[in-house]
Amino acid sequence: MPNIWVYVVGGMVTIGAIISVKSIIGDNSKDKTLASQTSKAITAPIKAKVPEPDAIFDKFEVTKDDFSLGKDIAPVTVIEYSSLTCPHCAQFHQAAFPVLKSEFIDTGKVRFVFRDFPLDQVALSGSMVARCAGRNKFFAFIDTLFAQQTGWANDPNPLEALSRIARLGGLSQANFKKCLKDKKIADKIIKQRMYGDKIYAINSTPTIIINGRKFSGGLSVEQLRALLNKLLE
Repeated sequence: MPNIWVYVVGGMVTIGAIISVKSIIGDNSKDKTLASQTSKAITAPIKAKVPEPDAIFDKFEVTKDDFSLGKDIAPVTVIEYSSLTCPHCAQFHQAAFPVLKSEFIDTGKVRFVFRDFPLDQVALSGSMVARCAGRNKFFAFIDTLFAQQTGWANDPNPLEALSRIARLGGLSQANFKKCLKDKKIADKIIKQRMYGDKIYAINSTPTIIINGRKFSGGLSVEQLRALLNKLLE
């Protein structure tokens, strides 16, 4: 297998602030009203601006080999290039993805495609296991691997930690070992990574491509919602 591993620090933009407002207590009703209005104005959520893409591509097809969620005829296609050992990818899946799924995928507005872009051998192994679990369990494995990333990816023996997760997901130890030796699966993942690099010039993870618009480093919940609502107008 060619030595193509390049570590890239992905950036994920997060928008938000914690503002503390002291209550104003007094008998003057006018002051109370003013205090209430001021508090509401300060604590009101900041509406995110629609982010500008790094680049725009005409080509964003979904193939039969892709792992996707949502309706094929959805008006918006969201493609994520991600590495299972990337902390920013895990953050995206724990913070933004649940909103993406509940508000846009499950409602038929978005078709979501997950594409592997492993940054190291451990990430490649995790991607192989998710595929070996089968299409019906693929996204359950992806969600679990991101949720437990700090445990298995940083373990002194990551493959052993990964095998424990695989067994809990119904993959026997024998099938786990067989999976990691499957060159065809590894080659498919590497090919997908190289395609992303060639076509979209992926240089960080996560990279989100929305109807051909590329956003390196992922998007915050607010940015993602603002962008999708704009495209769906």
